[in-house]
Parts: sequence; C-alpha cells; structure tokens
Amino acid sequence: MAKSGEQGGEPNPHESGVELTDEERNFHEEAVRFVEAHRDYLENYARGAVHFEAAPAGLNTFAFNLETNTIYVHGRFYHDRGLSNEKTAFALSHEAEHFLEKKALLSEPDGARKFGRYLRQIKMSKAYGLMDNCVADVRENRAVVAKTSKETADIERDLYKKDLFAEKDFANEPKHVQFCDALLRESRVPDEQCQVSAEVREKLDALRAMKAGEENFFDLLTNPDTPMSLRLSLQDEYIWPVVKELLEKDLEDEEKKGKGKSGEGGGGEGGHTGGEGENKTPEGQGKPVKGGQGREAKPEGRPDPNDIFKGAYERAKRRGLPEAVPADEVGKSFRRWQEANKESPLDRADREHAERIGVAKTDLQRYRNMAKQLGEIRNPETNMSVVEELRNLFRQIRARRIKKVHPPRYPVEEGEELVDPAQLIAEAKAGNLEPKVWESFEIKEKVGKRFGQVQITFIFDRSGSMDENGGAKKIEQQKAGVLGMEALDEANELYDEEKVNMVEPLEILSEVYSFQADGDDGKPMKRMSKEFSEKERIGVMKKLGTVPGGNTTDFVSLEAIGAEVDADPTLRQKIAKGEIKKIVIVFTDGESGDVSRVQAVLKKLREAGIAVAGVGITESGKAVLNTYAPNASLARNAEDLPVTLGGLLKEHLADV
Repeated sequence: MAKSGEQGGEPNPHESGVELTDEERNFHEEAVRFVEAHRDYLENYARGAVHFEAAPAGLNTFAFNLETNTIYVHGRFYHDRGLSNEKTAFALSHEAEHFLEKKALLSEPDGARKFGRYLRQIKMSKAYGLMDNCVADVRENRAVVAKTSKETADIERDLYKKDLFAEKDFANEPKHVQFCDALLRESRVPDEQCQVSAEVREKLDALRAMKAGEENFFDLLTNPDTPMSLRLSLQDEYIWPVVKELLEKDLEDEEKKGKGKSGEGGGGEGGHTGGEGENKTPEGQGKPVKGGQGREAKPEGRPDPNDIFKGAYERAKRRGLPEAVPADEVGKSFRRWQEANKESPLDRADREHAERIGVAKTDLQRYRNMAKQLGEIRNPETNMSVVEELRNLFRQIRARRIKKVHPPRYPVEEGEELVDPAQLIAEAKAGNLEPKVWESFEIKEKVGKRFGQVQITFIFDRSGSMDENGGAKKIEQQKAGVLGMEALDEANELYDEEKVNMVEPLEILSEVYSFQADGDDGKPMKRMSKEFSEKERIGVMKKLGTVPGGNTTDFVSLEAIGAEVDADPTLRQKIAKGEIKKIVIVFTDGESGDVSRVQAVLKKLREAGIAVAGVGITESGKAVLNTYAPNASLARNAEDLPVTLGGLLKEHLADV
C-alpha cells in the first residue's frame, strides 16, 4: 500500500490566481465524485474518527489534517492503478487505519518523541521505511477486515493477487527487498509462496516460527490491538536486525561486482541476482537476531544504500499503491501538530508534578479528573453530594471529640450574671459582702467515644468479569476506590489540624487488597498505615484499571487479614477494648469461588470485633447478600457503587 510517507500535512493547493492544468481539474473532479459516492461507507467505516474530503483543486497528493482528523483524497491515488470502486474503498479504509494508528501514538505519553524518532528513521533509511511499511500494511489490512466482513477479506486477497503483487517472483531483487515484499504478500495471500533466495526463505521461515509465549510473534506484532509504539519497539528489536543483515550482504554483493556507484547494481533496472549467499542462521536457533535500532543503514566508508538500491525501492513502490503523501509532507504535518499541541502552563505543571512524585502525567490527570467527577455524584435519598456527606460526617466526628458544653448553673460569690438581686440587697444589709447570688459560665471539654484509631481495609475485585459490558463495573469500582482514598486522606488532614485541641486524637489508617486469582491476592497493594500518598492513591487507581483474574478469590485476601490479626495479640486486645475500630469492605461482582471459606473467615473476624461488609456490584454480584450477610449491600447499577460505599462509611463511622 502507501509507502513510508503515507501521511502528510494540511492541504496546500496552488496559490490563488495560478491556472490549473486540465489533468489537475480532472483529478479533482474525479476525487469529488468518488468521495461523494462513497461518503456513507467511508464515514460509517471510520465511525466519526476520520473525515474524508476531496483534495482541493491543485493539491496533487493525498493529505491529512491532524487537528481536524481529515483525510484529503486525491484522484491519482487510485486512478493510475485502475482499481475498482470496491478495491479503492478498501485502500482508503487502509489509509484510515494508518492515520488512526499514528494518531493513537501521538496521544500516548511521550508519543510525540517516539513519532519524531520514527519519522527520522524512515527518512534516513529507505530500507527501514520499506520494512516498516510492509509490517504496518499487514496490521492495517487485518484491522480493516476485522471491522468489515468476509467479503472485504476476499476483496483484499484479490487486490494483492491481481493488482498489487501479480508477480510473486522477487528472486532478482536485493535480498532485503525480497524479505520485506515476500513478508507482506505471503501474510495476505498465505497459500501462495513467493520466489526468493534460499537465505531469504530461511529468514522468513524463522520469523514465521517465532513465538511470543503461546502466540505467534508476527501475529502478535501485527494485531490491530497492538499499539504502534509497541509494534515499532518489537520490529526494531527483532525484524530490523534481519533486514540490516540482508542489506549488508546486498552491499557486499554489489562491492564484489564492482558496481557501487549510485543508481547502479541493485538500484538499476537490471536488478539484483539475489543468489544463495551464506546460509547463515542468526543466533538463537533460527530466530531473528535480537537487538539493534532503526537508525541509518549506511555502513562506514560506503555509498548511501538509499542511492545504491534506488531502483529496487522504486520497483517495490510500484508493486504497492502509489505513495499517497511525500515523506517530507509527513514531517511538515507533524511539526504543525506539535505547534498546535504545545504544552500549556497547566499541562507543564502537571507533568512536572507527576515527574516529582514518580507517576505518568496521564495517570495523574486521570486520577484528578475522576476525583473531580465524584463531586457531581449525589445520594438520591438526600440529594446531597456523596463527597459533602462524608465531609459532614468527619466534621461531626471532630465536633464530638472537642465538643464544648456548659456545666450546671449554680450560685457563686462572683460571676457573669446576677440571678437574685433581692438576695444581694438583703445579704449586703446583713453585712455579707460576698453573697452567692451570681451564676458563672465555665467552658469544659467533653470527651467523645473511646476509639483512638480506625483501621479500614478495602478489598477490590480484579476478576475478568469486571470488564464485561464495556468495563462499566471496573470504571465505577475505580471511582469508588478514589472516593474512599480521597475521603480518608481528607479526614486525616482535618484531624491532624485539630490534634492539639482533641482530648483524644483520632487517626485513620488504611490498606488496600485486591483479588485476581494469583499469588498477590494475600498481599496488600498498599499496607496498613496512616499515610496514603498521592503516588500510592494513583497507583491503586491504575491497578484497578486492570482485571486479569479468572476467579473470585475474595477468601484469600480475607484469610490474610485474619492471619495478621491472629499474629498480633495487642491489636486483638485494643479491638476488644474499643481503642481500635477495624472495618473491612469487600467489593465483588460475582459469587465467591469458595463460599464456605469466606463464611468461615467472616465468622472468625466478626467474633474478634471486626466489622466486615460485602458490596455486590450489579445483579451479577447478588450472591454477596447471602455470603456476607448480615452486613451486605448491593449496588444494582455500577453507577451506584460510589453512593453505596459512601453509605457504608457513614454507617460504620457513625459511632467513632
């Protein structure tokens, strides 16, 4: 398909007043007709992520606008090939995938730097650009087929067999070109093998056999769900070294022939014989050589390979669709995007703060956005913000501990209020100058409850079922987690400020577990402590965004808590005396994998004076009402989860 510069910048038609040629007008009119005739298909395919417009008259290339997500279609992109409308529609869908893949890369943290490095690589080495384009084309084609139908797959196969790669004999091309083109064609027409040199075939077979865990490496590399940043990293590590090795052999072959001049040898029309070369297997039992980056492929003291194999690269380009946008335009577009996306002062402050605490800026901003959204969540019973309800609760707890009351009023010799004037006169006449006819107001502190410390444990569900139905349960559990973490952190700040005014200071300690059916179920992701740093809170939120588990193993986390209580007699005594209140809240969206174990540990914990509550997430978590009875709640909708947690905190902290 389109080679290394498949993207470009904003349209740049002729300046006003410059006369257009008949060919330019015809191409423009043809593009307008095509886009209008197929707009419904194109817009529906892109689902609003990309807009298609005819290239303005005088713009003799494809183009796109990164700011408006618009692709400008030029007639010559498909006119020169004489493709059918169906095949042209496939080609444009393919270009949309190129666009979306790169747009996604730019949205990643550090994505602009990675994209800039990528542009330098394809500009520096045409061999690298050819390799990248062939690998990317496999990925884009898989994405198009996955989004459409079997009929589209048939159109693509026919396109590669009859239009793009009708000739599958590449044996006369330089070896590194053979490898790239055969890799692309055989990936899209797998039942037909290309003719290449024995050495190239060995490299292709080694790559095809390579595994990444249980998956085929090349299938993983070209999976539409694999981010471009990861694809580039993997192809630089495993595929580019193979291409560089073959390129080096091609250069050696050219030197032996004495045809190292620019444009000759492998670059000329006569082509490269391919030959057998050395059938040397890369280290690692036939696997591609690991290591190496996509930098300039120009060996020391030799002419530029871009010149030596210029003819071969041109032939490779003709085997695909015409280059949609010149490579230079890619750089121009990227620079315009950088200018339009300069870091704002707020973004810069976020980045610097994220760097200071050791988290990604995107994670910091997501956490803050989630915390901000919590302020808009209201308790339907009170119509109050859940966040404000919790703040009121913590203020009430503080007020109870420093509550100022009037003692009973009684007569004294001197005071603030004269309560018996007649008695004062009578006593004075009798010679008593200090009669008890006054009342005094004396402010005294009243101590609240005995609890001096509250320990709260959150146990979150990271089983795979949390990702069902678009991941709503997972997202709302994240919000509930952020609500709990922010509330406890804010409460501790409040009590620290009033510590000197409290008869008995109050501390709130917290810890966080999650269960995902692995060895970490019994290990807290945040250990019990009063401190809950911003970095830790963001880390918990981020981890709750992954749900790798295959089973509901809530009992493992509960048993770990039980074991800690058993191992600490002092803690048990303080809980029994009322000096420490310990609360455990478990979230789950399904029936426990071992109900009997859960109920056994619940009995043990509750007998020790620990409050344990279960929260079922949606109807799928309804079993929690029986398993965790009598302290169980059900958030029938995922969106109710933060409200449910707020209610539980109010209930269990009411007597603190």
